[in-house]
Amino acid sequence: MMDIHAGSVNLGEVFLFLLIPLCFIIQLILCFRVKPLIIRLAPAALFAVITALLFIAALASSGWDGIGYLILAIWFAALLGACLLPWAIYLIIKIIKKLSAQNENDFEN
Repeated sequence: MMDIHAGSVNLGEVFLFLLIPLCFIIQLILCFRVKPLIIRLAPAALFAVITALLFIAALASSGWDGIGYLILAIWFAALLGACLLPWAIYLIIKIIKKLSAQNENDFEN
């Protein structure tokens, strides 16, 4: 990990923990404001590829290098989770809107 300290606080960990909500917010904005699907999928796809590559590197390497790759893979998996949660929220809201529009059409008929 990064060994950047300010007093007793490890700034590397603080930076990594701030990336998770930032990825969540950016992906949420992309899901609700951007029309092209490829642009909305870009962050999640990028983190999925990086996570998979780091897990493969962790399995392929030996010794302490494997542990380093595994730690990085876990961090990128957390970032991937922060990108997948807005997708779940987006899909749930889309389903609710579709059901409510369908109920309004049934009520009018």
